[in-house]
Amino acid sequence: MRVGQAGAAAAGRGRLRRSLAACSGAALAVIAFVQAPPAHALPPEDVPAVGVDTGRFKLPIGCTISLGGLPVFYLPTDVDVQGVAPVQLGPGQQFYLSQGSGSITFPSWLTSLAPVLGIDKADAKITDLSIGASDSTPSSINIAAGEPFEIDDIAIQAGQPLKVGLPLTGTFDVGPYTAPNSGKVTLAFEHAYAEVNLKSSAGFSLPITADCKPSAGNALLTIAVGGAAGQPPAKITGAPLNFPEPASNELVGIINAPYACKVGADTLDVGIAVGAHIPLVAERGSAFSFTEASGALVIPAGTVNKLIDKGYTSASGKVTALNLAVEGGTPATQNVIPASGIAIPKTPLTRDKQITVPLPSDGTLTAGPFTPTSSATSTAVSLGSAAADLSFDGGSAAAATCGAPSPTVYLVDNPVT
Repeated sequence: MRVGQAGAAAAGRGRLRRSLAACSGAALAVIAFVQAPPAHALPPEDVPAVGVDTGRFKLPIGCTISLGGLPVFYLPTDVDVQGVAPVQLGPGQQFYLSQGSGSITFPSWLTSLAPVLGIDKADAKITDLSIGASDSTPSSINIAAGEPFEIDDIAIQAGQPLKVGLPLTGTFDVGPYTAPNSGKVTLAFEHAYAEVNLKSSAGFSLPITADCKPSAGNALLTIAVGGAAGQPPAKITGAPLNFPEPASNELVGIINAPYACKVGADTLDVGIAVGAHIPLVAERGSAFSFTEASGALVIPAGTVNKLIDKGYTSASGKVTALNLAVEGGTPATQNVIPASGIAIPKTPLTRDKQITVPLPSDGTLTAGPFTPTSSATSTAVSLGSAAADLSFDGGSAAAATCGAPSPTVYLVDNPVT
């Protein structure tokens, strides 16, 4: 679930005093920034607002370490990034990747080389940390442009993994980008570059550089463009980000998609949230699945008030369908709700108070396996139609039918390798 300006400055970052690093006769530094479902039901406090995508990604990268302008060695590792973005964009709408933060962990074998040269500290200056947004303007933003991130006196402990974060405190925002008039936008980690000065207690220093690029899939998330033009800038703040560390090449996140559900003659606006651990790359000829998947039904305060104004005091029922749509893979559609449905317990309606109902209340959902088609270059999984039987004040059940969100809400859009 699934995740780049020429002249646009990165918003919301202060001077950073720690992040990247390097070690020994080659070592180094860099990095970046966004999400979190638990192993079972989604805690209501972790579910973002309707229309918000929160996530955490671990992307494989490779760093070329150079000394005196000459490459010394290539260091494979991962960048752990998290952030927040809208789930949909309007034509020409400005948008941000907000609440960004991240870290990179360098292996203990690298720091074990430090004592050979007496290296115990490092200063680092990050001059490039670029996030791309396909088909947008600009197509990429370097959030370190104009004001490099400087980190002084990074302690290097021999034989210990070196985990450095960006920023030291707070978060950063990337944007604004301007969306295209149609299609979709993929946010991606593109490049990081650091100048590192390795310092010895003996008084000498060793300047190196670290040039880091993605080594596998680098996409953070994909956002579809559609609907009305002229929408205000989308910059989200205050979203919950309580995710466990993903595996390499994995996303863990929660997307809360807007749905309009027909119940008799009425239309009710609700949110359907989905959280899971999701692979970021699909292998040709191999299937992939979401793991630890679960969801939530969100009834916003405005919809609660609408029901109260009709004289209702409680709601209950059963969710019978939540279909996932697959582009470039099979099956084309999969209903992740069990055949018996998932109960919505009787819930009192309180004016101006949102309701969040975990689906299921415990345990997980089965999502997948999805298999890329033989000719596909990417396999995308998005949220499709949903259905439920709803009852108000214990009365007879009424069918609720919810069409797929428009524009599309993507959970993941994986390259096929």
